[in-house]
Amino acid sequence: MKFATVRNLKNQTSEMLRLAAKGTDVLITSHGKPVAMLHGLGEEDVEDFVLSRHHGLRKSIEDAEREYRKKGGIPLAEVVRRLKEKGRGSRGKARR
Repeated sequence: MKFATVRNLKNQTSEMLRLAAKGTDVLITSHGKPVAMLHGLGEEDVEDFVLSRHHGLRKSIEDAEREYRKKGGIPLAEVVRRLKEKGRGSRGKARR
């Protein structure tokens, strides 16, 4: 791990990003206190990172899992039927 001040980051942004991309975490400090972390991400990591940090999506998934455990699932044929109904109901409405 490397430590850098906000000033270092401002003056050496490209170098700090190269370090992070190579796997070296860079802890950014301001007035001696940590304020941010640069951590390299590969293309395969981005989706997991975003999903793990998106509170609304995470809550929605947890709610759906609780509901599934409580009520059980529905057959695929029912899902398809509902989607088709929804599709028919939205015809003729202007898209935004």
